[in-house]
Amino acid sequence: MRTLRIAAMGLQGLLVNWARTALTMLGIIIGVGAVVLLTSLGNGIQESISGQINDLGPNLITVVPGSEEGDGGGGPFGAAASSTLTPEDARAVADLPGVAEVSSNVSVVAPIGQQSVSFSGVDPSYEEIRQVALSDGRFVENEGEVVLAESATEGLVDTPPEEAVGRTLEIRNREFEVVGVAEKADPGFGPPVPDSSYVSTTDALELSGNETVGQIVVQAESAGDVGAVTDRIEAEIARAHDGARDFSVITQEELLSTFTEITDQLQIFLAGIAGISLLVGGIGVMNIMLVSVAERTREIGVRKALGATNTDVLLQFLLEAILLALLGGALGVALGVAGSVLLPRILTDLPPAVVTVEEVALAFGVSALIGVVFGVLPAYRSARLEPVEALRRE
Repeated sequence: MRTLRIAAMGLQGLLVNWARTALTMLGIIIGVGAVVLLTSLGNGIQESISGQINDLGPNLITVVPGSEEGDGGGGPFGAAASSTLTPEDARAVADLPGVAEVSSNVSVVAPIGQQSVSFSGVDPSYEEIRQVALSDGRFVENEGEVVLAESATEGLVDTPPEEAVGRTLEIRNREFEVVGVAEKADPGFGPPVPDSSYVSTTDALELSGNETVGQIVVQAESAGDVGAVTDRIEAEIARAHDGARDFSVITQEELLSTFTEITDQLQIFLAGIAGISLLVGGIGVMNIMLVSVAERTREIGVRKALGATNTDVLLQFLLEAILLALLGGALGVALGVAGSVLLPRILTDLPPAVVTVEEVALAFGVSALIGVVFGVLPAYRSARLEPVEALRRE
């Protein structure tokens, strides 16, 4: 009861100077709001990326050029490396136990008329492995066939997507038949990605003049086979390359782990920046509480003269600081949650934010901690005032 009475007195002290109280809370409101907003957006981005990776299936394996340990590799996010992967590597992988589907992937840019068009050279199994959606026709099965992106049909064969199948297209003096139209790619979270057009791997190698492929995508028979299949792929390609580890084998689990690590680090960095506002807000709380102690010197003297102990006075001002910080934290949480709901609706490229109870509780906890840390000095000074000196100073 005594603590509640002291807390009520502290709240009354804050309400007397409500304008000053509101301005003091502003730093905490902004800091807590920013932390909640940024972490919830980070959670949403992480969940969106995880969903996209999982949608491709946990049994997807990708072989890319460059060793993870070497200077030219680094896995999915490393520097570009010269490819040593060949169609023969893909065929060798296809014969391994536990492998369901395999496709090479070759990127080629060819001039058509006044524009340069990007094509992916792939095998027929690529459609199932990467879940390519077609709006019309079928996927590439033979040489001399092309699947055009929906956005490319009018510019390349002068016809809308629904009428493109059956038309012919000349690429570097070779005639290709349009056998299908690929739906517009959904990038999920992130910048727009160019729509993909496809030719066979053999045609892409011929058009590009290369003998190597950009990557090999593999679908294991089941998620439980991924580990064993990965080991077999590494051993088979290393054997074909005379023991050279000039490639990396990446599973969906590794890809997801890498993305999660990156987004976690980004969240910590952004939350740290937002935390600077909390630090500024805490300093503001301390300054205002010091001013409050100076202004209420007579009140402190009267209370002590009437029997209030040093502990009573210390608790009063400390609880005022904590209440001030908690009120700012509550408003900051409300602001952050509101921003988390509204921002993805305004910036439609952002995925929905994910606000967690743990982060809201942490925001309140940090607010209370700020009140304690930055309220101790003013409370200590108020408790040290002697009644006679306090009354005389007024």
